[in-house]
Amino acid sequence: MKELENMEERRKSKRFRLRLAVVFSWRDAHGAVQSGEGWSLNIGSRGIYVRTKIAPPEGSSIEMNVFLPQLGYEIRTAEIHAKGQVIRIDRGLPDPVCGFAAMNHTVVIREAAEHVVEKKTGAEHSSRVA
Repeated sequence: MKELENMEERRKSKRFRLRLAVVFSWRDAHGAVQSGEGWSLNIGSRGIYVRTKIAPPEGSSIEMNVFLPQLGYEIRTAEIHAKGQVIRIDRGLPDPVCGFAAMNHTVVIREAAEHVVEKKTGAEHSSRVA
């Protein structure tokens, strides 16, 4: 318990224990875009901790979308879009789920992009609504 208290004291910003859906992407050593999904364990203005089955390599630049819950019927959903860097990876054997900590460089809260199915002249098509 004492170690946890010391870690919290070293942090420069408050973290909130929130379990929210997260999708993330990074470029691998060959420049190809890789992606994964998971859930947040805690979130702060300067960082996020994500639990996932696949983690980006330590030191990778990363983009993340954290999906906030819809608060009401008439309110559109929102997401936190963050760009940062993976600073730590935690692998817990034999558990297939690992975790990673990312330090945020930029954070934006924005309306979530939604896919809406519209019907026009008897044909359905999908359009993106931002």
